[in-house]
Amino acid sequence: MRAFITFTLVFWGIFSLNTFAQHDHHEHKKEALSAGEVHPGHSLYHLDAEFTNHRNETVQLGDFKGEPVIVVMFYGNCTQVCPILIQDTWRLYSSLDEATQQKVSVLAVSFDTENDTPAVLKEYAEYEQLNLPQWHFITGKHTDIRMLATMLGVKYQKNSDGHFAHSNLVTVLDTEGKIANRTEGLNQPTEEAASVIEKMLRNL
Repeated sequence: MRAFITFTLVFWGIFSLNTFAQHDHHEHKKEALSAGEVHPGHSLYHLDAEFTNHRNETVQLGDFKGEPVIVVMFYGNCTQVCPILIQDTWRLYSSLDEATQQKVSVLAVSFDTENDTPAVLKEYAEYEQLNLPQWHFITGKHTDIRMLATMLGVKYQKNSDGHFAHSNLVTVLDTEGKIANRTEGLNQPTEEAASVIEKMLRNL
């Protein structure tokens, strides 16, 4: 009887430790890096790098000059945070009326340049039901993606398990490619960013 009790205590002790370890690992992936400082007066369109979207089209940031642009950085294998971040971007975009949506582009830029090929990003866009004309899921060279992230103030680093710790940030660029609004965090209100976009278009 004593041996059975000892075995039971050891079993539940190991089970509890494993459960805690799994919980801790799960929470670790959720940790976000705070956004970095940016220079609002600097245009991102000075970055003349070429990127590829999920339609396998070559695009440059300057292609979107003259219209408001919403930018979010994410990676496809993220199953906890990034889907929320993408949905936050959709909430902002869908809060605009249809006429306004046609004048706004969305750039969802992956920092997992090894895995998020145009084909993978196309599957992602279709899965999220966001394969829309104004939406571009984008990849590119590692150095160009890192430079874009720095200009946006998005921090990211790859962990040993292949996942990324990263900032959760949705950015609005003005018609000249300058940062007009940043929303940090998940499930944040979209009214301020939407107002910035609408005001921008009224002044064109």
